[in-house]
Parts: sequence; structure tokens; C-alpha cells
Amino acid sequence: MVGAKIKSLRLKKGYSITRLAEKAKISKSYLSHLEKGLNNNPSLHMLNKIASSLNTTVDELIEAEISHPVLSSKPLINKEWLYLIEQAIKDGMTKEEFKEFQCYLKFKKTNELTN
Repeated sequence: MVGAKIKSLRLKKGYSITRLAEKAKISKSYLSHLEKGLNNNPSLHMLNKIASSLNTTVDELIEAEISHPVLSSKPLINKEWLYLIEQAIKDGMTKEEFKEFQCYLKFKKTNELTN
């Protein structure tokens, strides 16, 4: 779904795949795979690069997926969470660091419950 949104915004801007890939500093094949739905799990870093190149936000790119009525009547991620995620990406946080932080929090909560 995110690929269809990217393609729609790209076409509205009048960009070719090549032009958007160059602006976002990503490979043309990666972008093509996203648009065709062959890659349905892009990193937030990549989404941020694409969103910036389209003068939009990651929130806009994934909005349809988050609030899809079949999946949930309530959005899974609100705008505040998306903002925090975007800020973490801008500050250089990687997915691996985020996962490590989540593990740390789980560990901390588990230790608090047992003590």
C-alpha cells in the first residue's frame, strides 16, 4: 500500500522513478520494488528520504496503512508517535538501536516486577 501512495505522489509531482530516486538518494530498483509492492517493509529511514523528496511526511506515506478500516477502527500509530519516530531517525537512530532500546525497556520492566 505504501508503494501505491509513493507512486501517486510521485506522479502528482510529475517525477519519473529515476528523478525521485536521485532526489531521495536511493536506487531506482529499490523505489521500483516499493511501488510494485515487491518490498512491503521499507525502513523508516528510507521512507523519510522519500517523503522529504516528495515534500511530504512519513505520516502521509503510511497514513492509509495505519488507519485501514479492515485492520482497525482506530489508528495504530498516532501523529505524536510518528513525530517521535521521525525525530529519532533525523537524530541518526537506526532500527537496530531502536530494537536494542526496546529490549532494554522490556528487561528493565521485567526486573522491576521481580524486585
